[in-house]
Amino acid sequence: MPKPLRRPVVALVAAVLLLAGTGCTVNPATGEQSFTAFMSAEKEIEVGREERPKILRQFGGEVEDAAIRAYVDEVGQRLAQASDMPGLRFTFTVLNTDIVNAMATPGGYVYVTRGLLALADSEAELAGVLGHEIGHVTARHAAQQYSAAMTLGIGATVLGILVDNRLASDLAQAGSQLFLAAYSRDQEFEADLLGVRHLARAGYDTAAMASMLAKIETHSRLEARIAGREGGPDEYNFLATHPRTPDRVARAVAQAGVVAPPEPRVARTEYLGRIDGLVFGDDPKEGMVRGQAFVHPGLGLRFEAPPGFRLRNAAREVVATHKNGALILFDRPERPVRGGLVAYVGGEWAGGRAREVEAITINGIEAATGWLRLNTRQGPRDVRLVAMRLDAASVYRFFFVTPPGLTAALATEFRRTTYSFRRLSAAEAAAARPLRLRLRAVAPGDTIARFVALMEVGEFKREWFQVLNGLAEGEPLRPGRLVKVVAY
Repeated sequence: MPKPLRRPVVALVAAVLLLAGTGCTVNPATGEQSFTAFMSAEKEIEVGREERPKILRQFGGEVEDAAIRAYVDEVGQRLAQASDMPGLRFTFTVLNTDIVNAMATPGGYVYVTRGLLALADSEAELAGVLGHEIGHVTARHAAQQYSAAMTLGIGATVLGILVDNRLASDLAQAGSQLFLAAYSRDQEFEADLLGVRHLARAGYDTAAMASMLAKIETHSRLEARIAGREGGPDEYNFLATHPRTPDRVARAVAQAGVVAPPEPRVARTEYLGRIDGLVFGDDPKEGMVRGQAFVHPGLGLRFEAPPGFRLRNAAREVVATHKNGALILFDRPERPVRGGLVAYVGGEWAGGRAREVEAITINGIEAATGWLRLNTRQGPRDVRLVAMRLDAASVYRFFFVTPPGLTAALATEFRRTTYSFRRLSAAEAAAARPLRLRLRAVAPGDTIARFVALMEVGEFKREWFQVLNGLAEGEPLRPGRLVKVVAY
């Protein structure tokens, strides 16, 4: 039986609750009290500054296009001055990744991705995203989450020590992690309310926030279809980090209590002119996925994934996934590899567990391979390891991961991928160009089929054209309208 609570425990728990109560402040944006005892405004700025380099590393750094950076900052600063904290110095950054997302960290640091810019159809839609993120900052949502999590941690410690109840501690810690994982629906709605006010004060069309979210939803469904994924959005998807729907955004617009500008700014033509030529998909500096091939002109290498695998280029690795549960991972070791590759594969890399380790040569490149079996949360997995030394300073690695029942069936395909790894010639590296957004005007008599034929996206050309241009199925093209296509 559990031990009865003693008076000192009750007193200490009450003290924790008292601390929570004394940490409430009046939020300048909402006018309501919020609990921010463990993060001051000064601490928020410090945290945001410290997190910035980490975010840049994880999401491809900042776009190089100075004009794009200046434009997004101009729009963001206009909205920041219309916020309830115009004295806070905001920093707006465009991340060089095709992931469609936006985020804000404490202290006025707001990020949008290159992929989100490609999806937006007007300056007002971009402003809708920025206004929402500014709302998270001015409402001090991060400070609320941090302070609530710290309180849960303190409560867990008190209960864990004095009640001798490990379960209470574990549950409280789990609650902390969930609280920090994403903003709550109430916080998202509050950020929408504030974002609508920012839009109206800055003279923008407030309906753009809902139209942008509808585009993001359509894009998310297309991405899931391409990936063969029936579930929800992935880790970095906007809808995973911002649990909202167009209906809730429309409700926020209705409840915001703002007067719509008499001539709201949309600036579609100006916006499209600004993003004309924007890199679409992978940037050559990070390597590019082209169908089943991965090409990195900067590193001078190339390989091909087997049919049925979907390649995805991340900041630190390339991942190829198959719906049957097989996985290919390509990366570089974090530490320099000294000595022979056979010793590396059999020792440091596999922790001495690799079997049948041997030296091989791949298109004139020194390499070594071995395999091992691991127990994972999904069950046992066979892992084929291949390490390749492209030059004296550069070692690259393949992990081929399969459920044991598929290992033999995929062995030949994985071998083909291994031996597709090779150096790029200077001519091939120079010819590796990125895809870009290009504007085209709709002429009388033009059909969607004409523009779909211009799309250089491989599969799902029609779907990509409709998503990028916000076109519903069956919606006709209007002569004179500017549309986006993806081309070299």
